Amino acid sequence: MRRRVLWVVLGVVLAVLLAAVAFRRSETARLDWDEIGPDDPRVQGVFRALEQHGLGVAMDSLVREAAADSVVLRGGHQLAHALGRRSLALNGGDPAVIAECRPEFGAGCFHGVVEAYLNASGGIDMGVLERMCAGAGGKKGPGAVYECMHGLGHGVVGVLGLDYARALGYCDSLSRPRFDTSCQEGVFMEAIDAAIADSSAGSHHAHHGHMGGGEARIHVVAGDPYSPCSAMTDAHANSCWIFQGFLILRDTRFDPAAALRLCDVAPGGRAARCYQSIGHQVTGLLQRDDAWTLRQCGKGRPELAAQCAAGATLALNAIDWSGAHSARFCGAAPAEWKPTCYAASATSLTYYAPRDQVERFCKDSGSEYADTCRRAAAAAERS
Repeated sequence: MRRRVLWVVLGVVLAVLLAAVAFRRSETARLDWDEIGPDDPRVQGVFRALEQHGLGVAMDSLVREAAADSVVLRGGHQLAHALGRRSLALNGGDPAVIAECRPEFGAGCFHGVVEAYLNASGGIDMGVLERMCAGAGGKKGPGAVYECMHGLGHGVVGVLGLDYARALGYCDSLSRPRFDTSCQEGVFMEAIDAAIADSSAGSHHAHHGHMGGGEARIHVVAGDPYSPCSAMTDAHANSCWIFQGFLILRDTRFDPAAALRLCDVAPGGRAARCYQSIGHQVTGLLQRDDAWTLRQCGKGRPELAAQCAAGATLALNAIDWSGAHSARFCGAAPAEWKPTCYAASATSLTYYAPRDQVERFCKDSGSEYADTCRRAAAAAERS
């Protein structure tokens, strides 16, 4: 993530994911949404590989280029989006190509395939799209299904001209709350990404939908660290707030301690969710080691610091669907944070890993935390 990323984190996330837009602390803390595109000479070989050898080889090529070039790494999520879009076209518009996508770069490939399919279809049939996403799953776990659902959010709000309210209504029509949540987060990620671009000096960001004029576009209010999510007061607000941390970090020049202080007074009782968002974003964006992330979370209020660690696990699971990294992270957390950390990680891991793998994660957490971990996973699976 997250994804989802996430913002990158997904997100990702993400899922992101804003979570997929990674940079090292030693580099300038600058994010340029149009820094690199598919026509850039640095990635031309990646897209030639797609045309000549298919999506799997192209993804391998993108991974290699990102390892060698920080600009490609920062743009990896959007480049993976582009690979997904082009792979659908090369496959004659058959969305079955989504099964060849992989989770690297905040699962951008999944999102790109869905966006391209929606733009080509001329209509939104959520039943058809849900079945398409269900077909992306396999024996390795449900991760591809949920990344596809997240991609639906990106795609639907895009073809609706960034009318996020209408897009959320489509998400609500999916058959399970878990699907709805993944879709909602995709909507907010796409809509907030566009709002950031719109608010940037000199930006000419354009998002052309063919099914609406964007009458309910999200707007970021300059100088308000809680915009736009503070305006969300309904059941969708939680999905928005997982991305608010990026905007708060941006306003504090990516100083986690300052960002957490702003979360302390977040409106609408959103302090805990805001802490989760900061943990989610710094993990995905800054790509530092676990000890550093835990130290940053520790700079917040003691009663909320565990929520920051919980948010970090959302990004870690979106990156590593096995749960191994989040297990190490929670294992290194202070004892008083561990129940929250393991429970949050188990909850998000149910979106990515098979049930037996989630059970191993909980068992390996230790006898003191295993029951809390299992209860959280069971509650998540029932949703």
